Amino acid sequence: MLPTIEEIRKLRKNLGISQKELSSAVGVSQSYVARLEKGSLNPTYNKVKKIYEFLSQSTEKLHSISLTVEKIMNRPVITCLPYDTLIAALDVMRTRGFSQLPVTNDDGTIIGVISESDINDLLMKGNSIESLRNMSVRKVMTGTLPQLDKSSQISMAYPLLKFSNAVIIVDSGRPVGIVTKADILKAIEDHA
Repeated sequence: MLPTIEEIRKLRKNLGISQKELSSAVGVSQSYVARLEKGSLNPTYNKVKKIYEFLSQSTEKLHSISLTVEKIMNRPVITCLPYDTLIAALDVMRTRGFSQLPVTNDDGTIIGVISESDINDLLMKGNSIESLRNMSVRKVMTGTLPQLDKSSQISMAYPLLKFSNAVIIVDSGRPVGIVTKADILKAIEDHA
């Protein structure tokens, strides 16, 4: 028996799979997945079955992979400092293709995160680009990203990525890498 549309949406989100990634994997458009999840589409049995099978297989693959986060993490961790300007942080994000940067103090301890959406929110609230030139990261940064020891299994990162875009990987409390949802999906593809 196939799950409800709501269960499919929850399963997709729990896996950290975007609508675009799901649509690409099962051969439908992203708007099809969006309309399906919204309930504004009467899907065919075969398409729902294909989507559910993909999500079920992804879940099984994730739990069967015996890999540590150290094997799939991106390194080094690119960070910014709380007294850097927002424009400087945004420049690093754009140059590196990141949507967020961990913020560290002078001794390398992670104290927060700054994201493109944090900066966009300022602009949406009427702040000028000129005002961002002198504004420090400290004034906008939010709480830190979740952290895991480098020896943790990737299956431990997966639930954290339901609530965060990335997980910082640490060794003796020091950041040594970062894992994103895309890294988990690539590990599933490569190792299952």
